[in-house]
Amino acid sequence: MKALAFSLLFLFSLQAENLRVYQYTGVETHHTDRNGKREKIHVEREIDPDCLNIEISNEMMWEGSYANPAVPKACKKMFVTSVGQIQPMQLSPDIETYGEMEVMKFIKEMKKRDDMLLIDTRMEEWYHYRTIPGAINISHLDISKADVFPKAFRKALKTMGVTQKNGTYDFSKAKTIVLFCNGAWCGQSPDMIKHLIKLGYPPQKIKWYRGGMHDWLTLSMTSTRGQ
Repeated sequence: MKALAFSLLFLFSLQAENLRVYQYTGVETHHTDRNGKREKIHVEREIDPDCLNIEISNEMMWEGSYANPAVPKACKKMFVTSVGQIQPMQLSPDIETYGEMEVMKFIKEMKKRDDMLLIDTRMEEWYHYRTIPGAINISHLDISKADVFPKAFRKALKTMGVTQKNGTYDFSKAKTIVLFCNGAWCGQSPDMIKHLIKLGYPPQKIKWYRGGMHDWLTLSMTSTRGQ
């Protein structure tokens, strides 16, 4: 089990790092327009220098609207687009990446079962500000910083159905979990997944909602205040 966990962790890290390099370098390609003109284009994340040092808070992230003036105000949404690091589509061969439909199906099934958890991995302040209905809050730091927050670490594992005895973790009753954070540019849930795999958490019981709150709210999905 330990060898498998470290192999998966290695694959996870290698794949993520190989893809993450595009965050800074971008890629070159050629595009032919409808008139047949072929041009070389550098595909990258375009961020205005003025956006690099803005303060990031709940109000800065989620409030505000914009669109063509003719569009009704209720139909408009605007989000910060220049933060974080873009994450790969798949973190590990054995970890499913979820979209909104899969999350909704999971929420529906979760109502009838006690071995499934939808987990918001952000800090408590962000969870209480707005989250996906049905989600509980387990901060990524509770897992990745176990030495700093040992009590929170033990509580988090217990919540996920993991027990510990004599320094050994028992994952036989580990729950199937869906983890998410702020968006496809948020590294908090991937970081928590990486540490869970290192502990030995069964990867087939880990699902990742890559789009997180950014995609959820962009698509006008129902949200709630964390309890």
